[in-house]
Amino acid sequence: MDEYRQLMEQLETAWTTLTGADARQREVWADSLDDLLQSAYLTQADAGRVVRWLVQWAVSDMDYAVRESALHAVSEAGVQYELPYTALAPLAADIDSFEPLLLEYVLCSLSATHDKRALRAGEPFLTHPDAGVREEAALAMAELRETSGRSAAP
Repeated sequence: MDEYRQLMEQLETAWTTLTGADARQREVWADSLDDLLQSAYLTQADAGRVVRWLVQWAVSDMDYAVRESALHAVSEAGVQYELPYTALAPLAADIDSFEPLLLEYVLCSLSATHDKRALRAGEPFLTHPDAGVREEAALAMAELRETSGRSAAP
């Protein structure tokens, strides 16, 4: 078995195992996935699958540290990979539920999709009470307005 396929099997096993693990293990795992995504070692398709796992944790996990690690990894993945809006749509759907720091990661991640659908989710945060959120929203909206023509049709 080649090294890459072995890595993917390990990821699948870990995902299945860690979904029920304690929060600290999930946080460490999200950090490890962050490192893997930053390495650009995965194919685009496999990176998309990992991002979907992380998004699932970001919107469903009860532990703040797990959500923060997952969202950090997703935002960093946008540097190395093309993130389809469909993979991040759950973030847009739950955008009002995130704390300010996490919201900054969400806005950054949505801007990496280069999809005009992300504009609707981010525009209300241009007037958010938190200065960091407003700044990230402005950056994200500028990025999306500049690049949304590159995205697929809605």
